[in-house]
Amino acid sequence: MVDAASRLSQTKGKPMVEVCASGVIDADIDTVWSGLRDFSGPARWVRNIVSSDIEEGKPVDQVGAVRRLVFDSGSELRERLIALSDHDRYFRYALLPPTSLPIEDYNGKVQVFPVVESGRSFVHWSGNFTIREGEPEEVMDWVRGIYQRDIEDMQSCFGRSVQAGAQP
Repeated sequence: MVDAASRLSQTKGKPMVEVCASGVIDADIDTVWSGLRDFSGPARWVRNIVSSDIEEGKPVDQVGAVRRLVFDSGSELRERLIALSDHDRYFRYALLPPTSLPIEDYNGKVQVFPVVESGRSFVHWSGNFTIREGEPEEVMDWVRGIYQRDIEDMQSCFGRSVQAGAQP
C-alpha cells in the first residue's frame, strides 16, 4: 500500500498537476538508494520496463544523462537526469518530448528517507506537469497509479513488505 496525494492548479490556461505517492520499503536506505540512484536502473526493478539504457555512454549518475526506457508494450520514453543528491538521497528527472502521453512539461522527483527506528526506507515520488489532453482527474489518477505500482515494484526488488501511511 502507498500513500498518495495530488494538487491541481492552473498555469497558462492549462491544468498544472502535482501528483505524489509514497511507501515504506522493508530495506535499509543504502540498499534502496543504491538501486534508485542508478539512472539506468528501472529495467531491474520496474515490472513493465524491458530495458533502460543511458544514451551516449554517459555515467549513470551524471546530471544531463538521458535514459531511453523501453516498455513491454514496445513503447519508448526518454528522460533526462536534471539533479542528483547523494547527501539528500534524491534525483530529479524530466520527460523529453515528443511523446504520445496526455502530459507535457513533466518533471519528477524520487527521494528516499530513513525510517530510523525500523531500519526501513520511506520513498516519496512526486511529479508536476501540464495536461495536454484528457480529464485532469483521470490523468492524475493514471500518473499516481504508475507511481504506486513502481513503489510496489521497488518493494519487490529491494524489500519484503510495503506499509501505508508512514511519515519520514
